[in-house]
Amino acid sequence: MEIEKELNEILKILNMHGKGYIVGGYVRDKLLGVKPKDCDFCTDIDYEKLLHIFKKYNPKEIGKTFGIVQINYKGKAYEIAKLRRDSDFTKERNKLQIEFVNDIYEDLKRRDFTVNAIAFNGEKLIYESELSKEDIKNKVIRFVGEGRERIKEDPLRLLRGIRIATEKSMEIDKETEKSMFLERDSLKNISMERVQEEIFKIFKSENIYFGMKKLVELKTLQGIFPKLQRGIEENQNLEKISNISGSIKLSLIFLFSKENLEELKKLKIEKRLKIEIENSIKTYDEVEKLDTKYSIRKFLNIYGANVLKNILEVKRLRKVESIFNEIIENSDPIELKDLKVNGKDLMDIGISSGPKIKELLLLLMEIILKEPNINRKELLIEKAKEML
Repeated sequence: MEIEKELNEILKILNMHGKGYIVGGYVRDKLLGVKPKDCDFCTDIDYEKLLHIFKKYNPKEIGKTFGIVQINYKGKAYEIAKLRRDSDFTKERNKLQIEFVNDIYEDLKRRDFTVNAIAFNGEKLIYESELSKEDIKNKVIRFVGEGRERIKEDPLRLLRGIRIATEKSMEIDKETEKSMFLERDSLKNISMERVQEEIFKIFKSENIYFGMKKLVELKTLQGIFPKLQRGIEENQNLEKISNISGSIKLSLIFLFSKENLEELKKLKIEKRLKIEIENSIKTYDEVEKLDTKYSIRKFLNIYGANVLKNILEVKRLRKVESIFNEIIENSDPIELKDLKVNGKDLMDIGISSGPKIKELLLLLMEIILKEPNINRKELLIEKAKEML
């Protein structure tokens, strides 16, 4: 297997002092013909010795319990972990016991999927079993060992398997799917941050339809978003989600509805973005009724341009889109800041009350939403005087 020069140099250093391997996603992706995003190493070398060997490369103790050292080699960070066997998991996957080993096969047996249970020592590939070799060849996701036990050790593996299959255009083994279905409720024990990280990666994939279809078929969402699961099963044409692949925001707008909007609040999203998404969902059906420049300007005044853009990207409404584009091209006034008068101008004509100034500005805004051509200071001042 061809690897980058830097990776080969790290392997050589490890193999000078013990045994070193590249493991996991890097090897899998290389064999699948996909460009790997990162690279992890494992070794039989003791933790303290690792720190000494790589002392020139700013080694950091990022997981002493798990025997993990991070080094900075030629400007890039790499993790090197001690070969280990995991045992005694809690529901939250806080490992109660870690046993370090010297056998690469023991380390590979603890891994989640057969396509991840492959190591490379710089000269040859080492497969946990013949299944690892076959599943790479046939692009199949399958649990190492008994699937339900793998999920009980870490319920997130359920989502990770679907996500990897989605990103790498792989199939999921039928027994693995069965294990995922039977253990679907175990996701309740995982933090929302970890759950949404996997789901959001599915949203970013060009193969999003496959991923969402599997999530729904295996009722994976049932334990965390029960109303969303039911809503998709009953009403959603999932195939259309392929049109918005790559966007977390648009995927959420497509999937959620006013009926399951409260479940959206479970997600850990920046507040401003969450409000934008919620407004897009709340007004999703209203947009179809917008048929005049005034109605669209009014909508933009209340909800902002981003909300309308979101909806138009999720469902194509040619007439609304045409009017919206014309409003943007003409720079029609749609916000208070677009008014050619402000509070100081109204104070200059004798209005001193703050609430009265605000009331007049809102009334003037309503006027120019209907007639943007009169958005001129002298005209608006006259209108304000007439309303006193």
